[in-house]
Amino acid sequence: MIYVKNTTKSAKKLKVSAVSAFTQSNGTLGYYPNKHTDKSAEYTFSGLTEAPKTIDVGAEAQVPVTFDVKIPEKGFTGQILGSLYVEDPTVHKSGGSGMAINNKFAMLVGVVLQTSEAKVAPELKLMDVKPGTQDNQASVLATIQNIKPRLFGEMTLDGKVYRQGSKDPYLTRSEKGWSFAPNSHFDYAIFSKEALAPGTYTLDLTVKGADKTWHWRRNFTITQQQADVIEEKLGRAPQTPWLWIIIAIILALVILILLWLIWRQRRKRRETDETKQA
Repeated sequence: MIYVKNTTKSAKKLKVSAVSAFTQSNGTLGYYPNKHTDKSAEYTFSGLTEAPKTIDVGAEAQVPVTFDVKIPEKGFTGQILGSLYVEDPTVHKSGGSGMAINNKFAMLVGVVLQTSEAKVAPELKLMDVKPGTQDNQASVLATIQNIKPRLFGEMTLDGKVYRQGSKDPYLTRSEKGWSFAPNSHFDYAIFSKEALAPGTYTLDLTVKGADKTWHWRRNFTITQQQADVIEEKLGRAPQTPWLWIIIAIILALVILILLWLIWRQRRKRRETDETKQA
C-alpha cells in the first residue's frame, strides 16, 4: 500500500501503474512505464500485479492505493524489481516569448520482491552487435543481456572496435559504476564522431562485476546501405565514397592513355611499313 497526497488546492485525477524495472542505455535502472521486455524473465512485477488504476484525490487530501500481487505458490528465485508509478495525465503548459513547454508530473516508489534468501549468480550474454544510433550519434551497438533474476552494480565496461586486420582500435568506450536490472538487456553504444565506414569489424568487449568477468570477441559487418540509413536518420547527407570514385577515374584515364599509346605505336609501324614498300 502507498499513500498518494495532493498538496495543491484543486482536485486531481491521477493514474497509478505497476511498472517493471529495466536497464537504461546509460547504465542506470529505469522505473517508469516502458515497453522493455526480456525473454529470460520468468516473472515480472507488472505481470504479477493489477492493471493501472485511476484515482481521484481531493484538494490537499491523501488517498491510500493498494495493488494485489499474485506470488506463485512455489515462489521464485532471485529478485523482481519494479515501481508504483503515479502520474498526472494532464499536460501543463508553460513558457513564453513564442516558446511553449509541455510538463507532466510523476512520482514513483520502488519495489523489490523476493521469496528466498538464496543468492543467484549473475550471468551475462552478448546478444547482438550491429551499427545504429544512440543519443543522436552514430554507434556500434553491443546488446548485453542479464539472463538471471539478480540486480548487480559497480560494473566496469571496456569496448573496442577493430577494423578487420588492424591492431589499432577504430572506436573505443569505457564506463564504470554501471548497474544491471534482473532479467533485462540494453544496448551498449560505442560512439563514432564521424559516419561509420562500411567494412568488416571485430568487437572486443569486457564487462567486470564484483565477482566475475565476461569477455567477448565477435565479428560483424557494416554495409554501405546501413551506413547511409544511419546518416539519414541523423539528418546528415550520406557520404559519397569519393576515394573509390577518384580511383575509378584514375584507372579510366590510365586505360585511355594506354589505348592511345598502343594506337599511336601501331600507326607509326604502319607508316614505316608503307614507307619501306614505297
